[in-house]
Parts: sequence; structure tokens; C-alpha cells
Amino acid sequence: MYNKPNAPVELSEVFGRINNSGTVDILFIDDGERVNQLNSDVYPVGECLNARNYHSRGVVLSLGDAQKLGIIIE
Repeated sequence: MYNKPNAPVELSEVFGRINNSGTVDILFIDDGERVNQLNSDVYPVGECLNARNYHSRGVVLSLGDAQKLGIIIE
């Protein structure tokens, strides 16, 4: 599943997976694909625009931010 620009995804549609860097990749529950926009004002790691904006390489959050949002992490 691929979300188009200007279509933030709801938190209930995603889960997180800790990557090799120790940050959390945000993925669709349905198919495990990367989420490019998230309906949240949180800032992805290393980004100056919040998650409501389109991120071509996917939304990646700190572990703390993902936990604060209540994202299920595997």
C-alpha cells in the first residue's frame, strides 16, 4: 500500500519496526510497506517537516516518539 502525497495515514493503520539504527520504521499493518505521511505533528528523525508532510523514503521515528504515539512496535 502506498499513500499519495497529501493523504496522511491514521495511527490505527500502522505499526513500527525497529531498524538497524535503533529508530522505528513506520509501516502499514496490512502489507508492511513504508508509510510516507502520518496523521501526527511528530517530526521524523533528521527531518525539518512533520510527519503530515510527504517523506519519500518513509516516516522514521525515534523509539520514544513512536511509543508516545502508542504505535505498536515489533
